[in-house]
Amino acid sequence: MWNRKRSVKLSIAVCFIFVAILTACLFFGPLAVKFWFGVYRGWNENGSAMKDMITLFSTAFYPSSVFGYITLYCLLKLLFNIKNDKIFITSNVKYLRIISWCCFAVAIITFVGGIFYIPFSCISVAAAFVGLMLRVVKNVMQNAVEIKQENELTI
Repeated sequence: MWNRKRSVKLSIAVCFIFVAILTACLFFGPLAVKFWFGVYRGWNENGSAMKDMITLFSTAFYPSSVFGYITLYCLLKLLFNIKNDKIFITSNVKYLRIISWCCFAVAIITFVGGIFYIPFSCISVAAAFVGLMLRVVKNVMQNAVEIKQENELTI
């Protein structure tokens, strides 16, 4: 039977998978870009357009990956708190706040990259939207923490 504990464990496992994927992309990302544009787009491997695309990828991806690692770390801390039945606590509000700011940072980075490569604009809009949704969830969580603290003081 599927329950909350299994769901949290699955989420934790998926976060660790994303850490591995992000780490692999740090090492193999430029090769993947070169492969994609060389094989599927037919670009010359040593052409200036390919070099510009790899530079653009590196300029957008590597700073964004820092925020990706921060996000995954905070998400794991949040999930471990939930696993330990620590849900409405101030540290979870802090983790949601950090994750939302990381989303906004990636949105800004990819927005600038979108000036040079339009698909980055889609990533920018998606990251900004997720950041906005997380801000709403963070505000709800913050209010729940305040209500819980008030109720604990009431006899």
